[in-house]
Parts: sequence; C-alpha cells; structure tokens
Amino acid sequence: MPGLPILHRDLTAALDEIEALIAEPELDQLRLSRVRLYISKVNGERRNKVDALCEELSRQATGVFAEQLAALRQSNIEKRIEYTVHVGTWGPREVAADWPGYCRASVTLARSIREQIAIEQALLCMTSESADPLALSDPRGYMGRQLPNQDIGAPHGHPSRPHLR
Repeated sequence: MPGLPILHRDLTAALDEIEALIAEPELDQLRLSRVRLYISKVNGERRNKVDALCEELSRQATGVFAEQLAALRQSNIEKRIEYTVHVGTWGPREVAADWPGYCRASVTLARSIREQIAIEQALLCMTSESADPLALSDPRGYMGRQLPNQDIGAPHGHPSRPHLR
C-alpha cells in the first residue's frame, strides 16, 4: 500500500476530476463510473492506512496527541459511513434520474473528504516545518478556517455551476 501522502495526492486528483465532471451540465456516465470506482479504491486504501497509522501511533501517544488520534479514528469511521451512504443513495440510475441532485450531493461529499485529508495531513504527515498548530487543536475540524483551494460555492477553485441552483 502506498504511503499516506501519495494516497492523499491521488485522492485529491480524483476529487478534482469528479468536480470537473459535476461542473458539466450533462452526465458522462462512463467517465463518472470510472472516476467513482477509482475514488472508492483510493479512499478505501487511505482510510485503512489512517487506521493503521493511528493504531501504531496511539501505542506510544499520550495527552493531547492521544486524544487527537482517537478523534481522528472516530472521524475516519464517520467519514466511511458518510461515503457509504452517498454511494448507496446515488447508484447509476439515481444519478441519471437526478444529475443536478447528484452534483449537489457530490460537492458536499468532496468537501468533506478534502477536510478529512487536511486533518490527516496536519496530524499524521506533519514535519516540524509544515506543522500547523491551529489544525491540530481540533482534529475533527479545521478551526472553522477555509481550507486551501476551497472556494465556498465553487469547490476547489472551479467556476460556479448555475445548473445546480
């Protein structure tokens, strides 16, 4: 299994791809299916890697760091449920029947996954040069700050999508 930074990079690229797809007014079912399958694979690998890292680190962690790891593991479980519900709700027929609804739901899910990645990077991938103490102060959120490349209403710098309104 690749390292967590590689999984984060690959998942972020896949989220960029799905966000480009949902910015389109018409559904490209084949391309969407391929991207969704890839996201599912990489996201599963990422969750498993995070679980393993948290378990390994929590053996020696104490104090605030141990609490952060426990919160991250719980958040990982919650994100797994959120992702599973999304995939279960939006099968190929449902996507084809309500493309704008799927797009709105996918924006929400992509934002949630990006927030989780930012937390994981802050907690599990940090070096002394890249550590962000604000990100670490609450592992279940990013202190209410806007995440890098997160544009409210137009996620990850993509133009707004009038067909979603």
